[in-house]
Amino acid sequence: MLAVLFPGLHVTAQDERIIPGPPPDEYVDVTGDGIADLLITTRTVHVSDPEQPGYLGQYKVGVRTLSGTSVLMWSTPSTQRWFTLDSAARLDTAELSKRIHFKQLSWTDQHAPTEFWLLERPFGPAITKDQDGWYGTGEHHDGHTLVVRSANEHGTSVAAFRFELPFPYGRVVVKRIKATAVPNGFGKEGDPAPPKPKVKPEFDFGHDEVEPQVIIPPGLPPDEAIDLTSDDVPDVIITGYEQPSEGFFTRGVSPAPGTAFLMRLSAWGGSWELFLLGPEEALTPDQLKSGLVSNILMWATPDQANVFCPVLHHRNHPSERAPGWEPYYEEPKGNPVFRTLDYGRPVIGVVALQWSVPGGELSVVAQNWVEEGQVLQVR
Repeated sequence: MLAVLFPGLHVTAQDERIIPGPPPDEYVDVTGDGIADLLITTRTVHVSDPEQPGYLGQYKVGVRTLSGTSVLMWSTPSTQRWFTLDSAARLDTAELSKRIHFKQLSWTDQHAPTEFWLLERPFGPAITKDQDGWYGTGEHHDGHTLVVRSANEHGTSVAAFRFELPFPYGRVVVKRIKATAVPNGFGKEGDPAPPKPKVKPEFDFGHDEVEPQVIIPPGLPPDEAIDLTSDDVPDVIITGYEQPSEGFFTRGVSPAPGTAFLMRLSAWGGSWELFLLGPEEALTPDQLKSGLVSNILMWATPDQANVFCPVLHHRNHPSERAPGWEPYYEEPKGNPVFRTLDYGRPVIGVVALQWSVPGGELSVVAQNWVEEGQVLQVR
């Protein structure tokens, strides 16, 4: 019956000890400044469904931010999720500041509550004893460590924390990993910006107005790892380098460990260049095999060669006025082809590169991928 009432529900194994009802509210000072930052709370969701008359709703237990508290999140075109730290990583405020400066991270609105609903329990006369209990909602974040910022009359602090769901089920615990005081105004570049007026297109033919571009400052943002196949393993990295003598910052994409980019021998021979698959082209298994055997094509991994696909650059020469980010190539000639593992299965795919100029936002998505041995085309 639960499968019918709650399709896709993450069921957590039940213990004989079950908290009898929604637990009372609990205030949590996760930053250690003596003022509560988070509230562990409950709510009741009533359901009126004639097809399920004995199912009346759910109790939910979750965590809500209090006023002055923000949660850090990824906010790039390629990565939209909560920012998390590795379990062994330290809370590096300098790194956070740099990522915020380059528009990779942003804070939730400190004046509006952010909510994480972690547990739920059905109620109503149709719920049997075997079905009665607390269940995970799927928002447990697998024990990942989140980052919170608190600003109040005592100052500003940041803390790394995670959620735990201990026995007996029905309780939520916020475990502090590390907290540190920071200067007032820390991370304000990542605060929600006030809405700006939309920009009219240069030539107005009845098109809608567009949002103003996000402006990435000149420099080298920290590397951003991208999971192309949604298996929680990074496949490519948005990275870059500086050319002081030329006065340029260059940003682009490289394969991550375990991933390879397809290279081909240049037309005049002697050097390798990225193989780019055009929108009307297809890469067949025979073409790929023939090219690899004849050494016209090569899979290049990070440990074999310095594989890099440049996308944007920014002039940084004192004698030139920087116009913002510019495309590295005047016209795109196609998209790189990659090879990686998707849950242990070899796949090949096409990386779609998207960017904005002069703003400088850069995103990478897998436009298409197939099992190795199949025909690869751009969707």
